[in-house]
Parts: sequence; structure tokens; C-alpha cells
Amino acid sequence: MRKLILRITLPVLLLAFFVPAAYAQDVERPEFKMSCREVLKLGLEKFTEVYGEKMQDYSNAGQKAAFEYYVKCKRPANDELAAKSLSAIYRIGVYEAKRLQIDDTRDELNKFGAALWTLRYAEEGGGTMWGLIAANAYADREDFMETFIKTLAASERNAPRARRLVNASLARIQRWLSSPKRKPFTENSDPNDVVESKKLYLETMKEAQDALAQLRTMLHDLPDLAAERLAARMASETKNALADSP
Repeated sequence: MRKLILRITLPVLLLAFFVPAAYAQDVERPEFKMSCREVLKLGLEKFTEVYGEKMQDYSNAGQKAAFEYYVKCKRPANDELAAKSLSAIYRIGVYEAKRLQIDDTRDELNKFGAALWTLRYAEEGGGTMWGLIAANAYADREDFMETFIKTLAASERNAPRARRLVNASLARIQRWLSSPKRKPFTENSDPNDVVESKKLYLETMKEAQDALAQLRTMLHDLPDLAAERLAARMASETKNALADSP
């Protein structure tokens, strides 16, 4: 059983989590409907509670459907915020570069976060709960993007202290990733399980380090305060995913 679990990687699980919600619901159950304005007014945590109450579904599948619904509202709202806030202060060429910077940051942050939770999944020897936690983290990252966009659109004054905090966050992230305690689950496993577990772990660690390298470059190019916010968010998720793992 553990062999089968280990071969279903977390990205595959996440793909299953974010299929259209209708597929995850009973065909006789009415479709959930709420305007994005109401969804975003509630916020992520409160909305997931309301979703569970209205659908009478507190299962993992129900929670994942709620996260998906929230992101489908939050991401377009963030894109609209970026368009309005950046176009008001930057000329066309700079505006386009800033929008690309936001999109690239979101993409690499999601790659990094997915890799972190896949590492935890491998270290624990599988478990569907890590897919649920990863889905929650995916929605929470989109919430963070609102803060990032607002900070990016603020003044670009130099902030040496912010740069020191960026470096401190990156150092903590690398320390957690490089801990000698990091290893895939292999206890009481047969040889085939060990091979698969180590393969998943090594591939995922490379994905995490590659995404981290891309984010380091982005941090260097960002205004100081925006870089500080992003690095702190990266460090927070790394700590949540790995700091207390085996």
C-alpha cells in the first residue's frame, strides 16, 4: 500500500483536487453558487466554513472544492488590482514589465510551494492529508499575492533593512532545505519502495532548489519592500512544510 501511495506524487494529487467542483460533488447535490464579491468579502478561512455549511460537506473533497472556488475568484481580482494600481503610476513599457514580474512571481512561488509539500509528503510516506494542506496553501498564496501587488505598486524607496531581512529569510529557507535530517520515508519498506521514495524525493528536492534559484533572482530585481514581503512568505511556508518534519 505504501508503495502505491509513494508513486502518486503530490502534484498529481493536486491536479485531482482542482478538477471542476462538479466532478467532486454528488450529482444530486445542488451546485454551489456565490458571487465573487461575497466570496472575497468573507476571506479564505470564513468562506471555506460557509461553503461547508451550505453544501453540508466537510470532507477533504469538499474543502478542496472550496479552495478551488476561492482561487477562481481571487486570482482575477488580483489581476484587476495589478492592472489598476500599476497602470496609474507606470508608463506602458514599465507597466508591462511589472505585470510580467507579478505573473512570474506567482508561478515560481507556486512551484516552490508545491515542491515543499511534496517533500513533506515523501518524508511522511504519503497520506492524503498533505494534499489537502497543499491545496489550502495554494489558495493562501493567492491571498498573499494581493499584499505583494500592493507593495510592488508602492514607492520604490531604498530600504537596506528590508534587504537584510530578505537575506535572513533566504538563509533560513536554505538551512531547512539542507538539513541533514531531510530524508524520504523508508522505514519498514521493501526495496522497491525505498527506490521509488528516494527517486521522488531527489526529483522534488531539485524542483524546490530550482524554483528557489529563480525566486532568488526575482528577489534581487524587486523593490526592497516587495522583496522583503516575498522572502518572508517563502520562509513562512518552508517552515510550515519542513521545520517540524522528520
